[in-house]
Amino acid sequence: MNATPQQSPPVSNGEQNVEVDDLAAKLVAFVRLRSPRVHRALAVTLGVLAVVCLLATVTRASAAPLLPLAGLAVAGVAAWRVRTAATDRQLLVQVTVFGCAVAVALWSMSFVARNLV
Repeated sequence: MNATPQQSPPVSNGEQNVEVDDLAAKLVAFVRLRSPRVHRALAVTLGVLAVVCLLATVTRASAAPLLPLAGLAVAGVAAWRVRTAATDRQLLVQVTVFGCAVAVALWSMSFVARNLV
C-alpha cells in the first residue's frame, strides 16, 4: 500500500508544499523586523485590556473580571522577551506564548462576562 503525500493548500505567493519549517521560518523573519511601533502597539493593547478588566471589577463590584489579568501578564512578559530573543527558536517560542496567552485572556474575558458576572 503506497500513501501519496498530501498537498498543502496554496499560499499567497502561489507556492505549493509549504512545510512547517518554512512557515516557522517565515514567521520568524516577519517578527525579526522588531519595529518599535509594533512593540509599542502590543504594549498599549495589553494595557487597554488590563484597564478594561480593572474597570469591570469596579463596575461589577466583583473580583471575577480580574481572572484575565494572569493571561495578560504572561503575554506582557512574552512580548518583552520577544525583543531580547537571541535565536530564532527563542523568538518563535515567545511569539507562540504571546499568542496563546492573549487567546486565553480573551477567552476568559468572555467566559467571565457570560457566566460569572
